[in-house]
Amino acid sequence: MKLFKKSAILLFALLLIMSSFVFSASAAKSAVLYFSKNTVEVGDKVTVTVSVNPNEAMYGVQFYLEYDDEILKYQSGSAGSAKAGVLEVVESPAGDKSVKYNFTFTAIKVGSSAITVKDCVYGALGSAGSIEKSFGGASAKLTVKDVALSNNAKLKSLKVSGYSLSPSFSASKTSYTLKVPYETTKINISATTDDKNAKVTGVSGNSGLKVGKNTVTVTVQAQNGTQKVYTINVTRLEENTTSTDQEVEDSTSTDIETSIGGANHIILTKLPKDILFKGFTVEPTNINGFEIETAVDADGNFRLFYLQAPESDELVPYLYDEELDEFEKLKYTVKNDRVYIFCDFPEDFTPGDTQYDSNIDIDGNLVKCYSDTNSEMADFHYVYCYSEGVFSVYRFDKLENTLQRQPNVAFSTTVEKEDNDNFFARFASLSTNAKIILIGMLVIVLGVLALLILFIAYLVRRSAIKEDDLLIPVNESYFDDVEIQSSEENVK
Repeated sequence: MKLFKKSAILLFALLLIMSSFVFSASAAKSAVLYFSKNTVEVGDKVTVTVSVNPNEAMYGVQFYLEYDDEILKYQSGSAGSAKAGVLEVVESPAGDKSVKYNFTFTAIKVGSSAITVKDCVYGALGSAGSIEKSFGGASAKLTVKDVALSNNAKLKSLKVSGYSLSPSFSASKTSYTLKVPYETTKINISATTDDKNAKVTGVSGNSGLKVGKNTVTVTVQAQNGTQKVYTINVTRLEENTTSTDQEVEDSTSTDIETSIGGANHIILTKLPKDILFKGFTVEPTNINGFEIETAVDADGNFRLFYLQAPESDELVPYLYDEELDEFEKLKYTVKNDRVYIFCDFPEDFTPGDTQYDSNIDIDGNLVKCYSDTNSEMADFHYVYCYSEGVFSVYRFDKLENTLQRQPNVAFSTTVEKEDNDNFFARFASLSTNAKIILIGMLVIVLGVLALLILFIAYLVRRSAIKEDDLLIPVNESYFDDVEIQSSEENVK
């Protein structure tokens, strides 16, 4: 019995210590830090908010807010003047249980600034009067990018000296026609960009005009590198032929169009070299009797057609499915002047233990990817791309909108995944606080089971003692005083 009492007391004390540790850890008080925008451009303003919520009345709050003063400039907020990238905040809440403080900064330089809340205390009322308590800090990163460069590659005007374009020039219209007499072998073109930061990078095909059809292109490049090509289809008339005679001959020609989504798109039959991706060359092909110039990479993995949508001046690359006789818009993006074409993962690729099949939008493309169940990796997704002759796995950072090649990504096999899909692997993926809570619960359950076993053992022992008490002991002395009378004496 004494053994049972001692064991129960020790076990109860252990459970009390463990449970208090678990719940105190899970109830730790920390500041919460968040921004109005995680990524800003130079010149933008951003609001940094610090939230303090200890769930008890506060009568004073003090903390320090650190930042990189070469990246950010403090403008206003719940603090005095800034000194060397440090703000001291001293406030006096009137018994509030939750408070928020806002700070406005201006981004002044490209880079990344860590913003940290530290040395945090607040004043509360205790039984003995005012007491000072601390709460945890917080830290987060703010990224400042360069001012977005203009993507305006439109022309403000396009003129051919001595001639009129058909139709009349419009910034959104990129294709025109022009007829010149036999004697003309060169035309002079003047073009003015709509954006002062854009520039005309090239005029080709305007000299050495041959009799018949000629393609003249004017290429415009925007500040951010976006290009737009204006095309003038110049017809040089035959000798002793008037413009009217040539128009009769040209009326038999047919534009090459295809319907996509119910809208007719023009298929570009001649490709300006300025629009080709790096590593691609022009190669003609034949579709339904039409000869069309396409862009093909060195290994022949992709054959790109360029189409133009109605009311649009943009030339968009497409893939063509011969069996379905359909065009599909190419999924690609451009990062730092490098083109990445999104592809499906090879069939022998298997995701890791914490990865799952998903889709993500990257610059307007819905791309198949592998995402991670680990919350700390929520902004990272694995995609498969072709870029400048190489297929590879890339990790896409959703927060910073960047791609980084991952040639050594190790994908586990199905067997490995089954072997690792157990309690220990899942336990390892939990946060520290979750692990503490789980361990505490496990200790409590084991403690309850131990108490139950001890209690059952105690009941069994008690039951055995009661059975021993009910038995009458055999003692021969009980029969010493008993007289046995003979049958003769009974007769007398």
